[in-house]
Amino acid sequence: MGGLFWNSVFGVILATALVFFGIRELGHKLVHPHIPDKPGYAIEVADADAGATQVVEVVKEVSLAELLAGASASSGERVAKKCGACHTFDQGGANKVGPNLWGLVGRKAATAAGFKYSSAMSSSDLSWDYETLNGFLIKPKDVVPGTAMSFAGIKKAKDRANLLAWMSQKSDAPVAFPAFAVPVEEATVEASDSASTLMEAVSDAVQTAKETVPEQASNVVESVKEQVVETSEKVEEAIPDMPDAPKTEGDDE
Repeated sequence: MGGLFWNSVFGVILATALVFFGIRELGHKLVHPHIPDKPGYAIEVADADAGATQVVEVVKEVSLAELLAGASASSGERVAKKCGACHTFDQGGANKVGPNLWGLVGRKAATAAGFKYSSAMSSSDLSWDYETLNGFLIKPKDVVPGTAMSFAGIKKAKDRANLLAWMSQKSDAPVAFPAFAVPVEEATVEASDSASTLMEAVSDAVQTAKETVPEQASNVVESVKEQVVETSEKVEEAIPDMPDAPKTEGDDE
């Protein structure tokens, strides 16, 4: 083959290469590639909020009466230490920055002997029942606007109830705690539990009777038998031998 043949082959290869690279470059100019900021595949994720079930936490509000019913006076004494810098609680105790608080529960406001109250407290016309005291212990100025008492308040309801339980004992005539009604649902559950407990006790008693009564009855029968035999033997021993009865004329017939 001559040089002309090989020149033709190289020409075809070169032309093919030029066409290939030309088409690729044209494609780049017509279609711009998108390079993501973060490499990877895009995955469609369903909106979580669309199918999610909203959960709402329901917090049962416990009444002050219910808290007082379960309050601890001994724990309340520890809470009262927060008040010790300004008040005394014992009968005949001295007034300090604040008045003596003996017998406070159930008493009218601003009536402690020898203490000069603020005009706001003196004109409040309050009576210190448990609800009013509870509100005052949360934030005094909300109950008596303008009161001179500067106190941050006791935030925990249980601490306030314990303190009130202790303060109720600091009196010549302690005031009874307010009554509270047990919800119908709780009363039903308690009654059901009591009935169930009673039925279990009755069932246990019946089962015990079934197991013990036959055994006890058998013991009684055996004891009676022994006493009958013993009595019979004693009777036989006590009766003397009787002589044979005389024969009569008809006996030989």
